[in-house]
Amino acid sequence: MRLFIAIQFSDEVKSVLLGAINELRAQAEEGYFTRPENLHLTLAFIGESDRLRSVRGVIDECADESFDITIGGSGRFGALYWAGIKRCEKLEALADRIQNGLREQGFEIENREFKPHITLARQVAADKPIRLNIPETTMSVSRISLMKSERINGKLCYTEVYGRTLR
Repeated sequence: MRLFIAIQFSDEVKSVLLGAINELRAQAEEGYFTRPENLHLTLAFIGESDRLRSVRGVIDECADESFDITIGGSGRFGALYWAGIKRCEKLEALADRIQNGLREQGFEIENREFKPHITLARQVAADKPIRLNIPETTMSVSRISLMKSERINGKLCYTEVYGRTLR
């Protein structure tokens, strides 16, 4: 299974992000736009693994208090467009604990700075600069999810295989 650990979004945040995706789609000539059900914030990418018990143990060990995050701003990495997350020490600490916990269990997790972002679209092409207006929206993070990534009928689908509620 192709696995990652993520935060899923409230309906309010999804609505804001879908507005940004629609704005992006209107300005782009082409691109692959994230489907509403696939919007998430990755805390750790695991890759191919069937070691669910080990990953669940790391999630359980790292689950702490709920906290708030604020979505706002945007940017791009080449032809990938993203929505931003305002700096949040509790989010950074959670991602760090999860990634280190996975490494301690023998998972090969990339060792690079955590840069939280939400992918809106990939392989975007446009004939003029794209401008996105993503209003700041805050939500409480009260759950972390172990997600499975797979293609079903040609569509990328993310499914929660385990979740842990934060206190």
